[in-house]
Amino acid sequence: MQISRDFTDQIRKAWHEFIDRTESVRPELYRYCRGLTGTIWDAEDLVQETLVRTFVRFAEIHDPIENPRAYLFRVASNLWIDRFRGVRKTETNVVPETETADTPFPRELRDAASHLVSSLPPQERAAVLLKDVFDLTLEEAALALETSVGAVKAALHRGRKRLSDSKAGSDSKTRNAGGPSAALLDRFVERFNARDLNGMVALMLEDATVEIVGLSLEHGQEVIGRKGGSLYHTLFVDADDLRQAERRELVGEQIVLLFYCNEGKDRVGDVLRFGEHDGRITGFRYYYFCPETLAEVAQEFGLAARSNGYRYKL
Repeated sequence: MQISRDFTDQIRKAWHEFIDRTESVRPELYRYCRGLTGTIWDAEDLVQETLVRTFVRFAEIHDPIENPRAYLFRVASNLWIDRFRGVRKTETNVVPETETADTPFPRELRDAASHLVSSLPPQERAAVLLKDVFDLTLEEAALALETSVGAVKAALHRGRKRLSDSKAGSDSKTRNAGGPSAALLDRFVERFNARDLNGMVALMLEDATVEIVGLSLEHGQEVIGRKGGSLYHTLFVDADDLRQAERRELVGEQIVLLFYCNEGKDRVGDVLRFGEHDGRITGFRYYYFCPETLAEVAQEFGLAARSNGYRYKL
């Protein structure tokens, strides 16, 4: 079967329109996914997976979606909880009479919830985030989790009790044991700053991949190194304000920051994450169109970030 360029262009156009339509809820969706997953990278992955799943489901939905925010939260919740389904049995849904889920949640615990919530099991984590961080009603939270109000109350009770009893929140910044070596990325950065496209591609495996998260995927050295590819555009086409690349370590993982001049100040305008095998780059991901991720990564280093929006705007 051959798929025409016209057909793929139509799909791409629909995807771009979908990105534009969901732009207003993206910051909250990222915050929610960040609370569920506990890490920057997993949060962005869950955001992208949620958007793709929702986009596909739109082809099956005939009625209008009255509450897009709650709908996206529902998709994200289901995707996240599905990863744990079968690992842990659902606990009882009975709420003890001595305390109900409607008991006011203390402000100090509410403020700490986004930090402590990573210590909770998936269902409880989602319930606490939806109700106590994002202020959804019990009914809206039940809709987002595709469960009953009673089940949400039970999950809230268990989650709030765990948070109240917790003396120290879990640290989500666990060290990444894998990832690329500093030496390999130093060579990549050196060639990047020298605008040596061929030298950068030479560091990669023949079947390497380069992904602009949420927008495009390139496969193979020939495609990655071609004129008109994403690396070529980064280095030579959209490079008027590109300053330099720097290797940094974030929670035990070596990454590369790209700095762009914005309003007279150098800001983090892109983050690259790499894979490595046998001393060669297996591929990397651009987070150029992930403003929430860029902002959080930049903040980790005490730097300013530049937002590029969620896609190219012609």
